[in-house]
Amino acid sequence: MPILPFFSQMDILLLAPHPFYQKRGTPIAVDLVLRVLSERGDQVDVITYHEGSNVNYNNVTIHRTPNLPFLHNIRPGFSCKKVICDLFIFFAVIRLVSRKRYHLIHAGEESVFIGLVMKILFKIPYVYDMDSSLVQQLIDKYPQIKFFASILNFLEGIAIRQAKVVVAVCEALAADIQKYRPNETIVIPDISLLN
Repeated sequence: MPILPFFSQMDILLLAPHPFYQKRGTPIAVDLVLRVLSERGDQVDVITYHEGSNVNYNNVTIHRTPNLPFLHNIRPGFSCKKVICDLFIFFAVIRLVSRKRYHLIHAGEESVFIGLVMKILFKIPYVYDMDSSLVQQLIDKYPQIKFFASILNFLEGIAIRQAKVVVAVCEALAADIQKYRPNETIVIPDISLLN
């Protein structure tokens, strides 16, 4: 059963809420996705942070958030810097989807909520590229917000249920999200960074 509807060429909006390209986990995975989509001949617009090295692919246009003086050295995990950059991603998404009809949004990490909003407003389906539970990440980093766990889990569940497909990084994560009844889940493990 195909994961996505067949189009001879797809127009895809890929949301990468992190510095791209950097030689570390998630950016490496995004690079691999972009290589495959480029080789397939899909037209891809990428919205990502201003930090990172430029990488060129056929049929791929990279759009970056503004390079502001106080937004440097953005690390993985929740931070105020990431929230600000994610707001810029949201506004860039609104600008692009108002000008172009996308077949699909590929949303990684917290940008899944932008994908959810675009599905509601513009009826664009999205794939959730899920490396981990955002709620678990937040609670691990800020145990004091455990009080809000049920609300946060509810919101994460909506994003998972509304996704056309959830691409989980491991079997354990795929099993854990079954409580939210996703439409479809596939597992694509991260490649080893060991040489």
